[in-house]
Amino acid sequence: MQFNKPTTKEEMYVVLNDLFYYYRVKRAGYEEVSLKELELERLEFNPSTEEQLIEKATELLSGNREREIAEYKNSLNEQMIKTSAQITAIEESAEEQTSQVEKLYADSEEKIRVTAEKNGLINSSAYLDKLAVLENEKNLRIADIVEKKDQKIAELSALINSINERINSADTFNEQVFQKSVRAKVIELKDEEAQITREVFKYNNGLDEKEQRYANTILQANANLNLKFMEISMGEFTKDQLVDMGYYTDVVNCVCGYYDSLDAVTAYQDIVNEEKLTIYLDDYYSNVVYMYGAKSGLL
Repeated sequence: MQFNKPTTKEEMYVVLNDLFYYYRVKRAGYEEVSLKELELERLEFNPSTEEQLIEKATELLSGNREREIAEYKNSLNEQMIKTSAQITAIEESAEEQTSQVEKLYADSEEKIRVTAEKNGLINSSAYLDKLAVLENEKNLRIADIVEKKDQKIAELSALINSINERINSADTFNEQVFQKSVRAKVIELKDEEAQITREVFKYNNGLDEKEQRYANTILQANANLNLKFMEISMGEFTKDQLVDMGYYTDVVNCVCGYYDSLDAVTAYQDIVNEEKLTIYLDDYYSNVVYMYGAKSGLL
């Protein structure tokens, strides 16, 4: 019988089953049992389109959007209130400092007046010159207070204007932040779907393996049934007849065709545990095992 040299153990058993049937069963009119193949339901997962991912990300994030805008505006309003309070405090402080300066110089002028009256100089130019110097010093100090107050208030007013602009543009600013969040969420969703795709692929591959193992089980079951049929059937070929027919030559060539593709040690360690081969090789099994044991140097 013609057959291709097997490259895997599964192929080897398929060929051995064919040889067994061809030489030892077919002539006896044996009909294989038809067993239903295992068919497992596969999982399906279709990744979302870019538009679907954007829509999903927008929906997931929109729930917090209004709250975030409100919190942002509240924060700016709090800054506005604090800044306005600072301006009020600066104005009050400037007024207090000005009052203190005016009182200080008013006291000084009174002392000078009293002294001038005692000395009869109330109408002298010296008295008037002292009053002029004091008035000038007072005005300079008050001007300095006002200048510093105005500078601080100008800075804080500019800050208030900036806060107002930020409040007015809060919706636009939040929209920009929101779109960045949507893009980041889309990337996260893509990663999640990629993981699901890998898991579905792995799961379906596992089903393929299960179905293949079951298919091999069917083949082995038929081989066992073949053997049982031969045991009870009449007129079974003798071993000499099978030798003459070339059965043992073919099964040995099939087995060696596969195990010769492995290194000698691996082949021996594997075949010595493959007792199922005795079904096909009969007494030749021990000879084949010995041959690979000798090749491997393990015997």
